[in-house]
Amino acid sequence: MLMPLTPELQTLVDALHHEKIIVLLAPSFPVDFAYPDIIINLKMIGAEKVVELTYAAKLINMEYERILKEHPDKRYICPNCPTIVKMIEFKYPELKEFIIDVSSPMVIMDRFVKKEYGPDYKTLFIGPCFAKKMEAKTYGIDYAITFKELQDIFNYNKENNITPKEFTYSVTEDGTPDFDKFYNDYTKVYPLAWGVADSLHIKGIVDASQILVVDWPKNLDAWFQEFKNNPNIRFLDILACEWWCIGGPGMMSKETIEERKQKVLDYKQYCKKDKIWSKLGKFEYGDGLDLTRKS
Repeated sequence: MLMPLTPELQTLVDALHHEKIIVLLAPSFPVDFAYPDIIINLKMIGAEKVVELTYAAKLINMEYERILKEHPDKRYICPNCPTIVKMIEFKYPELKEFIIDVSSPMVIMDRFVKKEYGPDYKTLFIGPCFAKKMEAKTYGIDYAITFKELQDIFNYNKENNITPKEFTYSVTEDGTPDFDKFYNDYTKVYPLAWGVADSLHIKGIVDASQILVVDWPKNLDAWFQEFKNNPNIRFLDILACEWWCIGGPGMMSKETIEERKQKVLDYKQYCKKDKIWSKLGKFEYGDGLDLTRKS
């Protein structure tokens, strides 16, 4: 016998049947869910459209590259992790000036799809992180749940024989169910250690020795001190969860870090085989989009 859904999840289940909702799926999803099954399963519970965050990550990288190039004398902290941002605000307020003024992939993709599809649509972020729920409320994302909670919804619908809504879905050239527009390949590594840094095109702008990438929660204070005391560090990419975004507390996987990492890399490699160029997220599609941290 399944436990009943929480009030939050029950509200979402009802909304999925009565509202037009776009799912914003975090790039760590291959660790817990198989592609392309996840797309069909999300459509079956009522999602109108399903998009990755990889195009937003591409726009973010472009902005990082511009800022780092135009301000060679300045140093920055990546704000993709909301726990880190809050930690800085409350424990290290002297570091607030270093937070780069660019929002996270969740926020940017929310802004993009609402501009692309119109105000009739609401958005649902699904990812590995509880702190993203707090960030979602701050930035107007309509719903936010974890991968574990998504599985709870799948189980609930199955147990209660809830009839799926009628739905359509995009396909690749060989007929495989696919995400709705837009996509990007090289930012699929965003949830991995060095994923942000490795996907940046900053050769000749920032040297590898000027980037500090850390994810060990027990030593966060030490890494903040390292950034404060080492002026050579120009870009600090720091996350609160061990194992980065493939180790978030909202995940189900019990696999090793290497097994989780391989699933993300395998998905990235798989997606290279069958491109639909009309769905490639070009930079110009984001023209005029607000990329700042303004809420």
